[in-house]
Amino acid sequence: MKFVSPFTQKLSIEHNGMLYEKTIYEPPLSLSGVVDENYPNYYPAATYNTGDYVIVPELKTIYRCSADGVSGVFPLSDPSKWVDWGFVNSYKMLSTDEQIGAQTVGVDIVMELPFSRRDTLGLVNTQFMQLHLELIDLDTNEVVDDIKVSGRDIGCTSFAEYFYDEIREKSRVIVDGLMWLPNSKLRLTFSGDVKIGSIVSGCARELGITLMGTELSFEDRSKILNDEFTNTRKVIRYGHVRVLKAKVLFDVPDFDVVAQKVGEIIGKNVLFIPSEKDRFSEMTNIAYIEDFSMPIENPVIFEANTTIVGVV
Repeated sequence: MKFVSPFTQKLSIEHNGMLYEKTIYEPPLSLSGVVDENYPNYYPAATYNTGDYVIVPELKTIYRCSADGVSGVFPLSDPSKWVDWGFVNSYKMLSTDEQIGAQTVGVDIVMELPFSRRDTLGLVNTQFMQLHLELIDLDTNEVVDDIKVSGRDIGCTSFAEYFYDEIREKSRVIVDGLMWLPNSKLRLTFSGDVKIGSIVSGCARELGITLMGTELSFEDRSKILNDEFTNTRKVIRYGHVRVLKAKVLFDVPDFDVVAQKVGEIIGKNVLFIPSEKDRFSEMTNIAYIEDFSMPIENPVIFEANTTIVGVV
């Protein structure tokens, strides 16, 4: 199984000596076809009442007032008066955790993404009619990869079945094996009505294990928080969350190499890219390893256990 550690970026704002930060997947260089909400920016001299919405532009986040007569209270400083309502429309697809299930929506979206020193793109929980992907070498301005993806599949094996089988929508697109370039960008052109749940990019690495899953379950509208003592990160807010409890077969003889890679990504969001050998091929998700049990011995090939939590 391959995995990608997505490129991320921090949004931050300082208020009254306190630094507030949010981590997002790396944003586009340019974006069209998406309209953000028109709520006003937070203004400290204004008075807000229950149900009023404001935007903190530095964090690209909407806050909803939950009390009457609120004035001079910075939204991030008092959760009892302000509720984090999530990112604005254009940034919902860049949420790393807390907005599971949300989607950036638009029509005929065109975006350009930074893509230097990476080779994989992941779109999860997405809907579109057509997608045109162009990898552009910024040193030569040449299009070095040109890929077209249909958002609809006809699930039939013969012409006769065409009239009886359903049209299936692609909910995720994983494009790996793109040309690695030191200085490049990726242009994505979507046609029609578009929804994007998450968009990530990075370099694919071999994890060195094959999933031999034993149990697959779904959690609807999950609200999973950080553990107070271990700080294990768990999905919060809402959406359909997939939990895979699995045995894994080690594909490489070097025990320490696999252990080190697992140690690097445990509790962190990564993009899993299963191989054909993986029993749960549909687990191509932005997800994280919640736990991983390994025997102390160092045999050539053995089985271990893990739990993977991810977005449908």
